Amino acid sequence: MIKIYSLYEGWLLTDITPVCKSIELSASIDQPARKCSFSMLYSLSDINEPRVQICPGTLIKIVDETYGEIFRGEVVDRTLGSSNQEETFTCYDYMRFIMSSSTSMNIKNMSPESVVYKACEELNIKVGDVVATGVPIDRLCPDKSYYSIIMQCYSEVSKQNGKQYVPIMKADTFNVIEKGQIISDYLLQSANADLYNNNIIDMSYKDSLENMINRVKIFDVNNNYVDQVENSELVKRYGVFQTSYTVEDDNNTYEVAQNKLYGFSEEIEIEAIGNYSCLTGYAVKAKIWYLDILKDATLYVNADTHTWECGTGKYTMKLTVSLSNKMDLQEVDS
Repeated sequence: MIKIYSLYEGWLLTDITPVCKSIELSASIDQPARKCSFSMLYSLSDINEPRVQICPGTLIKIVDETYGEIFRGEVVDRTLGSSNQEETFTCYDYMRFIMSSSTSMNIKNMSPESVVYKACEELNIKVGDVVATGVPIDRLCPDKSYYSIIMQCYSEVSKQNGKQYVPIMKADTFNVIEKGQIISDYLLQSANADLYNNNIIDMSYKDSLENMINRVKIFDVNNNYVDQVENSELVKRYGVFQTSYTVEDDNNTYEVAQNKLYGFSEEIEIEAIGNYSCLTGYAVKAKIWYLDILKDATLYVNADTHTWECGTGKYTMKLTVSLSNKMDLQEVDS
């Protein structure tokens, strides 16, 4: 069961669940500020019906009896429709301050996690769990969003170690996790015979080699050829899809070049019975019997939308997933 509350003046908590029609929470890899959209009844004809006054800036909290507090953020805008006597609201969690605020930083010998602490201190945001990399970064970031600065630093680390990172807001704390942690004790399943184990409502699958890179040529700073790395199997089967890489003094050349290799891309959309563990940045196990590549797969969640119908209690989710684990890799300025 889900409950939604509005908070006035920092202390008056009001349960608005009874007048809410639906609630939707969503986020994605490139838009990690979690968005909350909800609608509620606003009768213009019945004076006995409650007309809850919620305006931009109002704090909204959503609590689930299983997962606890799953959202905390502010109303950004509201719309009142007189014909349908309904109000709709858009809210974002506190990640919005990280994404919308900008600054300039001259980063010298600082790890990405140190940059996170500096950014959150400047924006008065609490820091939760931040994955430690221990990798020093030197970077001049003029007039960039705090989000871009943080992700440029983690992207620089990812180029070297191949790991993927994603920021997540938990209540009022900013966190950075290693992307792709598998959700335990959960399986997305479309069973052939056992209907009781089916939790997938619908699924669409598309794969493509349009973005394939199977050879990377390495050059020095004077554009002299140094070496190359390639996926010889993909080259043999599909032909050469090549890019280049110029050596950087502070990076491991071959690791960076290797990380530029890219095979097939997939677009997988799954609608399923809701489970709020399935969030952007995590991974789920899946068994989908009618597609060989998904019969026993690990799927990485790149976008999620969770929807509750307050009147019926119906809870569903839509997930955009991939067989490959990729972060929001931010291009680093030269």
